[in-house]
Amino acid sequence: MNIRFKFSRFSTLVGVLGLVSASLSGCGGGGSSGGGGGPIPSGLPAPGTSPYTSSRQATAAACQPNPHQSGRARWTVLVYINAANNLQPDSLLNVGQMASVGSDGTNLNIVIQWKQANNCPYFSSVNNCGNPSFVGTHRYYILHHSAADVAAIENGNTSSLEDPQERLPDPSTNVNGTSDMGDWHVLANFIQWGATNYPSDHLAVVIWDHGSGALPVLNRSAGRKAVTRAVSQDANTGNQITTQQLAQALAASPRPIDDLIIDCSLQCTAEVAYQVRNVARVMVASEESPPGTGYPYDTWLQAIKNGGGTNPCDMGNILIQDTLSTYASPSYTDITQAMVDLSQMGNVAQAINAFGGSLLQHVNDQANLIYNARFNAQYFEFPEYKDLYDFADLIRTSPGVPTDLAQAAFNVENALYGPSGAILAFGHGSANEAKASGMSIYLPGPQEPSSVDYSVGYDPVYNGLALAQDAPNWPQFLQHQQK
Repeated sequence: MNIRFKFSRFSTLVGVLGLVSASLSGCGGGGSSGGGGGPIPSGLPAPGTSPYTSSRQATAAACQPNPHQSGRARWTVLVYINAANNLQPDSLLNVGQMASVGSDGTNLNIVIQWKQANNCPYFSSVNNCGNPSFVGTHRYYILHHSAADVAAIENGNTSSLEDPQERLPDPSTNVNGTSDMGDWHVLANFIQWGATNYPSDHLAVVIWDHGSGALPVLNRSAGRKAVTRAVSQDANTGNQITTQQLAQALAASPRPIDDLIIDCSLQCTAEVAYQVRNVARVMVASEESPPGTGYPYDTWLQAIKNGGGTNPCDMGNILIQDTLSTYASPSYTDITQAMVDLSQMGNVAQAINAFGGSLLQHVNDQANLIYNARFNAQYFEFPEYKDLYDFADLIRTSPGVPTDLAQAAFNVENALYGPSGAILAFGHGSANEAKASGMSIYLPGPQEPSSVDYSVGYDPVYNGLALAQDAPNWPQFLQHQQK
């Protein structure tokens, strides 16, 4: 595979914005302030255990195959490629990889919606949208191509994709030849159309672009409109898809989504997984900001075409293993991949809420313990995202931790890695991710500058997320930390 490291899958938009202050509401939450009874033993994997594959994949409902119907493919993979930004060269690489595999209509349909642009004023302060091979938003049914065609595509000549068997009608959302790929309605239209026109036993949806975790990034460039994103930054229009909108778009699918695959930075968060818990079976994503070259579409799609993906977890396992193998070189330091059973995110949210309540009870008497755990927890490209399992483990094993707090921390760990844990598979790369365990959570310190705007500490935008609303003790704890 030809790997070109250019950009990671996140970007910071620059400019000028005033300070956003978080209002503090009243303390809530329960849990008794039990004495220092010592840490609760876990019997669970140590933080950062990699590679990890849950034994319950054999029985988990999320991993069970759908029945095969004669005459239809076993998998349709819908890839939403928003390359109207500085990742445009990497889109050529990834589409070339897809073309090296191609659809066969038996095991695999590869269907893409791909935007390129020649005007990207909303990407930072630089109009950087690469060298587009076309301008607009096109759809393709990717077939197998020769090595010469693949090399041409990767080098910016996509004319071989214009064959009538591959070039599909443009999206109905196009205006003057293009769609706003930062509009969730456009994603919803693609999913609805693709799932209807390419029936299969299993459906995977890939979101390809930049990501910023669960919270939006504000475009603060002088003279430009304020925009927000969690995924799919369209630097041509200045719009992006927020976490809440992502769930709305996925809900438009006329049939269940088996695998939600997010080829963007920082998206394997508790907040994102909880938001999409009802619109897909499993989610595969990264806590970190991976290389701009993204997933190795040649190897994992070839494995699916060869019949390797008999169920949703097979596909997730293949994708994780191939990604770790592709980026095994020591020069790649930001590799984490996890597969999440979204049906278990309700249990995770309950454990987070109880953990937040216990932390809230102890924000004063255990301020140092909480600070040390937060400070030492595994963090990622945006430092306010900490590994949830590692943070809970540091709390649970701290000397003198109150029993109720240790128990609440253990319950979070158990919800992730216990007998019904949400983490089905996980792996990480270098020592930079030594304690990454698959799922991060928003955990800013009270004086910590935001990575997405000029605020300090808690961002009130967080209140709009489903996890903040259904696990209210967590945002309450965040706002009442003492140091």
